[in-house]
Amino acid sequence: MGAKLRSHMSKFISATERNLDAATLDASTDVMKTSQVIAPKLTRALVKSHKITRVKSAHYRITAGSGRVPYARKRHFENKKNPGTLKYLERAGDATAKKLPVFVKKYAGRS
Repeated sequence: MGAKLRSHMSKFISATERNLDAATLDASTDVMKTSQVIAPKLTRALVKSHKITRVKSAHYRITAGSGRVPYARKRHFENKKNPGTLKYLERAGDATAKKLPVFVKKYAGRS
């Protein structure tokens, strides 16, 4: 009589991937919200143009600007009128990177 060994590694891997994807989306949402707070707000068009796009599992892209807001890139890199809003996406990402362990712990251990 032989013993059977069952491996649930595939279930563990898929659950881990789902949790990582959820943590990444949560962190991306935090970056977007923080950058909306930092971004210039004269007409609020730039703030409203932020969006998150899923590229693949645990990989999201945050964009600001659209056809209605062609100046978004320029405002990110140069803004003499409001220098406190320079690099609003980069600063939001840096702030969220410091909180990354919180997002990972929030989703760790879920199945």
